[in-house]
Amino acid sequence: MPKRPLTRSENMARIRSRDTKPELLLRKALWAAGCRYRLYCDLPGRPDLAFLREQLAVFVDGCFWHGCPVHYSAPRTREQFWKSKLANNVRRDMAADDALISQGWQVIRIWQHELKDIDAVVKNIRLLLDPSDSAVYSQENTRAVMKISEQTASYGFSGRNKDDETNWYACGCGSSDVRVLAVKGHGSLRPSSRQSPESAELICRTCRNIWTAQVFFGDKN
Repeated sequence: MPKRPLTRSENMARIRSRDTKPELLLRKALWAAGCRYRLYCDLPGRPDLAFLREQLAVFVDGCFWHGCPVHYSAPRTREQFWKSKLANNVRRDMAADDALISQGWQVIRIWQHELKDIDAVVKNIRLLLDPSDSAVYSQENTRAVMKISEQTASYGFSGRNKDDETNWYACGCGSSDVRVLAVKGHGSLRPSSRQSPESAELICRTCRNIWTAQVFFGDKN
């Protein structure tokens, strides 16, 4: 008797929340670079990696589960369920960051897709661990390190101005440290997607502004 295909919810339930492939990739690269960390620390948000002496908490965020403004893909089914799930995840992330910062910790969140350039990610983390290491890392990179999500690619458009090719998801305060709270319609925010949502509700992690942006990626034919 053939096995019943799994539903989307069943597939999602099987996805690990710990020891994922992106986490293991980062761990291996950091260990090879001589960076020693702790796992499974009892800290707000349960960071994926923690450097206790330097008080640096590192999270590896999946693009679907944490609202990546570059790659989030809205499912076709159970729209309200996934909207609520996404919004709760994003707000929980921000609450965890606030709690860690209030305890004197630095927080860095790394998108899963940023690990494609693992060397750059390791360099950024090493700079946070030892900011005085100017012989290896330029000081001008410090701002990018503190908001690693700003290194994402710039594409898409906001509102009616289709000639504006700056980060369509950037906040009015100038920050691109943005997460998706919800989308209207289904589809992916990837520019190569055949189906894009109509709009995305976004939140700025810097100033906490919330706004809605129209999604347009031009002619896909």
